[in-house]
Amino acid sequence: MKVTGKAIYQVGDVEIDVGQNCLRRNGREQHLRPKTFQVLVYLIKNRERVVPKEELIESLWTDTAVTDDALVQCLLEIRKALGDDSRHPRFIKTITKVGYHFIGPIAATRPAVTESGGAGEKGNGGENAPGFRLLLASLRHRLILVGLLVLLVSGLGASLYWRGAGQARLAAAETALPQIPGKKSLLVMRFENRSGDPDVDWLREGLADMLITNLSRSPKLLILSRQQLYILLARLGHNRAEAVPFEEALAVAQKTRAEIIILGSFAKVAGKIRVDAQIYQGSTGNLLAAEGFTADAPEQILAQIDALSLKLASHLGAARDEREIKPEIAFSMTNNLDAYRYYSLALEKIQMFEYPAAIELLEKAVALDPQFALAHARIGYVYAVRQGLGGKGKPHFDRAFQLADRLSEREKLYLTAWSASVTHDVESALQTYRQLIAGYPFEVEAYQRLGSLLDARQRYEEARNVLLQAVVIDHESKDLHNILGGVYTHLGKQTEAQAEFERYIALAPNDPNAYDSLANFHQWFGRYDQAMEIYNRALSINPESGVAIIHLGHTYLQQGRYRAAIEQYRRYVQVAPTDAARSRGYDNMAYAYWQKGDLAQAANAARQAVKYSSKSSWTQIVIAFGQGQKAEAQRLAQALFANYDWAEYKERGFLRFYEYYTGYVALQEGKPAEAIGHFQAALKYHAPIWHVDTFEDCLAQASLQTGNPDGAIAEYERILSINPNYPLAHYHLAQAYEQKGERAQAKEFYERFLQVWHNADTDAPALLDARQRLTGL
Repeated sequence: MKVTGKAIYQVGDVEIDVGQNCLRRNGREQHLRPKTFQVLVYLIKNRERVVPKEELIESLWTDTAVTDDALVQCLLEIRKALGDDSRHPRFIKTITKVGYHFIGPIAATRPAVTESGGAGEKGNGGENAPGFRLLLASLRHRLILVGLLVLLVSGLGASLYWRGAGQARLAAAETALPQIPGKKSLLVMRFENRSGDPDVDWLREGLADMLITNLSRSPKLLILSRQQLYILLARLGHNRAEAVPFEEALAVAQKTRAEIIILGSFAKVAGKIRVDAQIYQGSTGNLLAAEGFTADAPEQILAQIDALSLKLASHLGAARDEREIKPEIAFSMTNNLDAYRYYSLALEKIQMFEYPAAIELLEKAVALDPQFALAHARIGYVYAVRQGLGGKGKPHFDRAFQLADRLSEREKLYLTAWSASVTHDVESALQTYRQLIAGYPFEVEAYQRLGSLLDARQRYEEARNVLLQAVVIDHESKDLHNILGGVYTHLGKQTEAQAEFERYIALAPNDPNAYDSLANFHQWFGRYDQAMEIYNRALSINPESGVAIIHLGHTYLQQGRYRAAIEQYRRYVQVAPTDAARSRGYDNMAYAYWQKGDLAQAANAARQAVKYSSKSSWTQIVIAFGQGQKAEAQRLAQALFANYDWAEYKERGFLRFYEYYTGYVALQEGKPAEAIGHFQAALKYHAPIWHVDTFEDCLAQASLQTGNPDGAIAEYERILSINPNYPLAHYHLAQAYEQKGERAQAKEFYERFLQVWHNADTDAPALLDARQRLTGL
């Protein structure tokens, strides 16, 4: 043992080990990036004084130019690790416009002690440590972003700062409004609910949205989107449930280069609602103008907000010709306050993937106001884009187009892009999203949809580049990191994919879908124990998380744990919110029974699946072939393919299903060459890793069944290089070697299979067969 000379600080339940570069809270290590850890240690060592932010940047970023955002992000990460609250700090106090002060009492300081070792040894902090691997992934990701920023300066208006004696260095990008001659840049902050009445609390964001909608129509104004504004507030540690302090509003204005800030408040008193708004100069904080109104009843707000918008625009020198003026909110959105409220709440549901709830709210909005164009468009969006139900979305898109004169140019572009899902015109959608990005470079949703479409079309490198552009604009978007993780998975870049999914969890620690994404990633690569542990973490947050339940079932299935899988599928059916979801649960249950060898139960579950669906069940076809009912299987297959929307599957990147299904039927009908052609085509499309079966071994199985063991062996070796625990891969490899007469190799792979499936049901058919065959080898 040796003393390193580096201290370990004890602050309450937190231990900060400088020697090991780690922070432990209640004995559990909290991950901090190296730079973040350096900021923490610097503040502790200088805890007798307030440390100016300029000093921190100059001391810790000596060879890199950064903006204040980098430091703010470090402080957010430190507070999260310490369990600190910027409003009621126990450890780090922010001194506005000055710096930071470490106020936590140091209970003990002692030197760090480590085991002695040679120069070549790697301990817990070495390059094989999980934390170091995560750091490498993070560094690689950041290097990609830095390189990308150089290409994006002109297109995105990213703010770059330069330091050093003649040496240019790239700074972290800010969400800065572009400086366009003839346009004033401004922020509209969330309004303050001064009465505290929860019935009208939605107006905090609703009033801001209304003003943004109205003012953004002026060609003389450039307004930061609501999403970008709230991201910046979150970075400053702002609590969304509270009003935005004036100092924070000024800080955001400086970061975004906004010339103007609009702050507002409202109060409900004796049934009336008073709304006030003030215009401030962004650089100085000087009050420029103030306006307000009193609505005798809530339904008058929409008309009054239009008048307020015109007054504010006039103060800003952005009033339009009277001939162009029309009742903005009442015309472009709705003149019904309840309809607007339902619409606003629906947007939040869409963000949380709660599509049935969002549809219900949007339908209430259009029932109250059939002229609500954007609500119609959003219904179509949820159906067609989010759920792949173009037929249900089409009537709402048609209605939105009829009311298109109520939409802004930006909204019309979105409507055009979304509606392309009805006709599956992907190229049109791609072009329109690119047009949106060119005209509105901060529209993160456009980047997100463009990246998703490119990913579905197997254009992974393009998808990655588009999504990285979006991450530069909004590196706090959990959805972007989720999609980017999927793209990296398709590219086979495991380290980068894992880092993206872990970032998703860090941004949404209470969202079960975040854990599901990471678990699904581990499952695809055969790390079943890790996957199950993470799925269960998702279920500890929400025991009725359907995606986590069904994906946990798939994980059990892939290990031969059929009973456990069937139990999960039953559980999924119980919590399923729609008939389509219930059909999926029963279909997966049928598949598990089929794998288990129980054809009677499988057929019963498949019939239940059909009961909740308008289409034939694929598993029903498989079971019919398995039972020797060839004519019935062919009839079911014809019915399935008759209802099969090939264009929709192509748009959504699901063509592996089409090629596999077609190949499977051809193989069962005695057409091996045709089947193999379809299986080869299927493998050109990315695997649906969220599905009960990815069909990755379809060509291998066909080769084995058609007397081509060498082809099967080559395919299974490829599969095992991706997933060393791929379901039944070792078992089928053993069969292939046995078919070739290579008994020693067959024996080896049967034994490996029994090791891999050591947790499988003891009566699993493959397990019983492998044991029996081993006795004869």
